[in-house]
Amino acid sequence: MKERYLIAYNVIQACGWAYVLVHATQHAWEFHQQPTRARGRAQLQSSPYDIVRDFVVTFQVASFAEVAHSMLGITRSPVGAALMQWCGRTHVLMCALDAVGALHGTVAATALVIAWALTEVVRYPSYALGLYSQCPSWLNWLRYTIFIPLYPLGAGAELKLMYDARAFARKANMYSFSMPNAFNFAFDYVTFLNGLLIVYPFLFYSLYSYMFTQRKKKLGHVTSVKKQ
Repeated sequence: MKERYLIAYNVIQACGWAYVLVHATQHAWEFHQQPTRARGRAQLQSSPYDIVRDFVVTFQVASFAEVAHSMLGITRSPVGAALMQWCGRTHVLMCALDAVGALHGTVAATALVIAWALTEVVRYPSYALGLYSQCPSWLNWLRYTIFIPLYPLGAGAELKLMYDARAFARKANMYSFSMPNAFNFAFDYVTFLNGLLIVYPFLFYSLYSYMFTQRKKKLGHVTSVKKQ
C-alpha cells in the first residue's frame, strides 16, 4: 500500500512539473525575445510564470508531503534537508514572486520556474522507478548530476526575486506588524528579507554539499568502474 501511494505521488508530481516545463519553455522564448521598449506593453500579456502559475503553486505546496514522508519514516530522506528546501522554495514562490505582480514577467521568474521544473521531471520519475528497482542507470546518473548546474541557477533566481521584492514590500508594508498590537509583537518583512539574503548563500551551500555527498554515495561505484 505504501509503495503504491509513493508511486502515485511521484508520477503525479512528475506529470505536473512536465506540464510546467513544456508550457513555460514554449512561452519563454517568444516573451523574452520582445524588444525592451515593447516589453512594457507585453507585460499586459501573460508571462511564462502566469501561464503555469496554478501548476507551480499547486505542486510546490503539495510537495510538503515529502517532509511528512520523512517525518513519518515513509522515506529515508533527512527531515532537516527536506524541510529547509520546501520552506525556502515556498517562501520565495508565495511571499515574493507570486505576491508581487511586477516580478512575474522577469527573467528571474522564468529561470526559477524552468530550473525547478527541469529538476523535478528527472527527480520524480527516478524515485518512482526506484521503488521497483527499475530506475535505469542513465536516469539515476542524471538525477544526481543535473542538480550541479540547476541548483545554482534556481538559487540565483530566488535571491534575485527576494532582492527585487524588497522595494514593493517596503512600499506596501507587506507582511509587517508594528507595535503596539494585541500580540505585543513587531515584525518587519524587509528586514527579514535582508537577513535572509545574507544567510541564504550559506543555507544553499549546506544543501548543495549534501547533494554532492548523495551523488558520491549513489554514483561512487560508477566512477570506480570507469577509473578501472
